[in-house]
Amino acid sequence: MSDQEMVHETAPRGLKTWLWIVGIVSIVMGALAVLFPFAATLAAELVIGVILVASGILELVRAFAMRHNGSLTWNLLFGLAALVAGGILLAWPLQGIVTLTIVLGVFFLLGGAFKLVASFGMRPFPGWGWIGFSGALSVLLGMLLLFGLPGTALWAVGLLVGIDLIFLGVAEIAMASAIERD
Repeated sequence: MSDQEMVHETAPRGLKTWLWIVGIVSIVMGALAVLFPFAATLAAELVIGVILVASGILELVRAFAMRHNGSLTWNLLFGLAALVAGGILLAWPLQGIVTLTIVLGVFFLLGGAFKLVASFGMRPFPGWGWIGFSGALSVLLGMLLLFGLPGTALWAVGLLVGIDLIFLGVAEIAMASAIERD
């Protein structure tokens, strides 16, 4: 039995239907994020703020519940840090968007530099140039985000989330199509 036959036989009923549904929803949501990048950026920033607040509250509860294990202070500090960071993002969302854009820009710059260095170390192998190209694009994107501040903060995160959602949706539909062909 081939690997594809095994996947087809072991795939739960309805899997391809759910892949199609989630794929289409991902593409639609991604397209909306690309069309309305500021709204998507703001939504992403607020979601991160809510997650941090919820995580901080849960961490504080856990710290007190497990206070006898000797790590109360560190758990409290972590919980307070998450709670404060999330609260700041929720209280000042526009500043939070700028901060997220700075973090993203620095990530692209550093990640791109690391990929460039790695590509030169891979030079005898086929395809090393693609890693270098990816690194150069990341560096360029990082510079675009950072040198374009504060304007890039209004669209960057939402646009990138939208593009990611579109590619996720396409990948899910491709998986559903592959299951259907078997």
